[in-house]
Amino acid sequence: ILKYLETYMLDVHKQYTPGEAMEKALRYAFAVWIRIGRYVQDGRFNIDNNLMEQAIRPITLGRKNYLFCGNNEGAENNAIFYTFMACCREADIEPYKWMKEVLSRSLLDMTEEELTKMLPSNFK
Repeated sequence: ILKYLETYMLDVHKQYTPGEAMEKALRYAFAVWIRIGRYVQDGRFNIDNNLMEQAIRPITLGRKNYLFCGNNEGAENNAIFYTFMACCREADIEPYKWMKEVLSRSLLDMTEEELTKMLPSNFK
């Protein structure tokens, strides 16, 4: 089916002038054609990356909000906070529970190894 579709697209592509919407769409399809072929040859590949895009959408939106943090230090703190929250979600940990546990400890007295254990990916 893909071989037929590729032949059809090559024939149809000649009908459009550069810059037309359909010509741009066909050019894009040709650019990703190898990846489309991989998808049908190996069932381990997903046809899209919607799950990943949905997972990072809140982080991306937060990143845009960093512009309004008041100063660079506020933006860095905000970025750190969002990163920890995303890591908690990825590790399937309740962010509030993790933060409450971490902030209840004296972090300044901990060794690097102890601090590493407190990261969401290592948190138990």
